[in-house]
Amino acid sequence: MKNMQIINEIDHIIQTYCDGCFVRTQLRKEKGRTGAHHFCIHECTVGEEIKRKGKKLQ
Repeated sequence: MKNMQIINEIDHIIQTYCDGCFVRTQLRKEKGRTGAHHFCIHECTVGEEIKRKGKKLQ
């Protein structure tokens, strides 16, 4: 049950902050999907929070 709660929290974060993110949209235009993904995972504070929560699933 705890894993499902973490997954729901991650989903809520993505829906709230990532869907429609201007920075991500702009980076996809400038650097492509891989460049935008790299930014989201390594530099964005929201991406870092998602990573922290994801590590709890392991």
